[in-house]
Amino acid sequence: MNFFLAQAGAPPGGGGMTPAILTLLPWLLFIVIFYYFFVAAPMKKKQKAFQDLMSNLKAGDRVVTNSGMFGVVTGISDKAIKLRIANNVVVDFEKAAIAGLAPEETKEEKK
Repeated sequence: MNFFLAQAGAPPGGGGMTPAILTLLPWLLFIVIFYYFFVAAPMKKKQKAFQDLMSNLKAGDRVVTNSGMFGVVTGISDKAIKLRIANNVVVDFEKAAIAGLAPEETKEEKK
């Protein structure tokens, strides 16, 4: 008889999964917020800055590439930029290879 009472007092199955999801929900929310503020938002900001740089780039600008090569822009096409890296040496680079504008040199630094 005790066996039947123990069976009757047990709650019906199916209620065990909901509390597990509710305990994981704050952690999942934290991970999503962390990803947005520390990964997605800075990446979007950097991409916008690169797009602004590419739209404002013109012939005569001094730039530096991702590999560290300095050059002067001589021409711009849809996917490539022509850089003069030395006298009579013009090289084609992809737009994605441009890291940014080169810092301006002062006369004191050249001494």
